[in-house]
Amino acid sequence: MNHSDIFALWIGEKLGPIEYCCLKSFVMRGHRVFLYAYTHIENLPLGVYIENASTIVPKEKIFRHKKTGSYAIFSDHFRYELLKKRPGIYVDCDVYCIEPVDIPSSGYLLGYEEDNKINGAILSLPQNSKLLNSLINISKDKNFIPPWYEKKLRRKLFWKKSFGKAKHVSDLPWGVLGPEAITWYIKEENNSIEIQPIDIFYPLHHRCVSQLFDPGISIRDIVTSRTKCIHLYNEMLKGFNKENINRNCILGEMIRNKI
Repeated sequence: MNHSDIFALWIGEKLGPIEYCCLKSFVMRGHRVFLYAYTHIENLPLGVYIENASTIVPKEKIFRHKKTGSYAIFSDHFRYELLKKRPGIYVDCDVYCIEPVDIPSSGYLLGYEEDNKINGAILSLPQNSKLLNSLINISKDKNFIPPWYEKKLRRKLFWKKSFGKAKHVSDLPWGVLGPEAITWYIKEENNSIEIQPIDIFYPLHHRCVSQLFDPGISIRDIVTSRTKCIHLYNEMLKGFNKENINRNCILGEMIRNKI
């Protein structure tokens, strides 16, 4: 059986061990995996195809979050532009696949990470959908003012914008073009879209990533019989020592692709 194509983005010349094992996990489950990059990748996993990211968004348009230096907000913009041009599933490089993932007949693939919050770390949207077009439009607005902000704050931001002092999107909080925008636009425009339950893609809460390092916890303690992927929340892992990971903990087994 042919499974949906998987797309990802990496900015840099070398994959870390988490990114490497996550991309490889999709290959192991029978997916074709295409990694978009702006430069040569030194350690590409066998079976992963490299693609020129400049064909989706020119290199000169890359930007970082001003406070953290993260490319996360840019990657939100990139994934929307990519899904407009090429049908498939976009995944972040910290998503580990444990079962093949396919796009439902509706064309919408995305999941809850909390009861009222939808994440886009695993994402597929119909190319001509209103939702995708809305997300592309806001991601192109470098002075985007989130419509879900309180009226008083929106007025303040609009006032600054009218006087040429608008906040650049890179100054806004993490997730503003990702989970926050996806959740808001689905509630406003597309209430009929089926969203995957939490345990399908996000069985591990981002505040519980320490469980990945505990050799006393197995993968069976985290997933359900329906789980397809696990988002590892790489940003949350930065506070942990990843130099000497116990090979018997969940993350240790993932890095060796034993899960």
